[in-house]
Amino acid sequence: GHFHCNEYDNLRSRWLEQTIESFIPDPFINLITVSKLDGRQIGDLQPEFYDKVLVDAPCSNDRSWLFSADPQQAVLRLMQRKELSSLQFQLLRSAVQALRPGGSLVYSTCTLSRAENSDVINLILSSCSNVMPVDLSGMARGVCQEFTFLRGMQQHELLVLPEKGRAWGPMYVAKLKKVSSS
Repeated sequence: GHFHCNEYDNLRSRWLEQTIESFIPDPFINLITVSKLDGRQIGDLQPEFYDKVLVDAPCSNDRSWLFSADPQQAVLRLMQRKELSSLQFQLLRSAVQALRPGGSLVYSTCTLSRAENSDVINLILSSCSNVMPVDLSGMARGVCQEFTFLRGMQQHELLVLPEKGRAWGPMYVAKLKKVSSS
């Protein structure tokens, strides 16, 4: 197989390359490519090319300010939320284009924002007839001892709630499957 990572931000891209070099054994390094493309264009550049896609979307990153007391950061993050959902939808739409029929797509953020999570997924589901939700409830049952999930979510999405003193959350995950060509 082949693993293609894409990170548009230069600093994060360098960090990604260093992480790969630190953790991936030499024989497998050649199977990994890192690019710095605008993720909104990948679907046009490589239509129906990938079997699996992870969209770890830029988000308002609630963890960074949930446990801090910087009011300026909170105001900035709330302003960003209005713009981020549009970018997230465009990234997700591009990912659907890049996905082969039968392929699976995981969308993730580290925010509690419904506008950046469920609303983006619902918009993709309503605008792309070739995409179906995938039930994650079995996976959730397997890890429910470790994580606290928000109740009332749809079966294809999970929201791990942050807990003080724990190193995770919030983390939103939704899984979709492409059933046919666009």
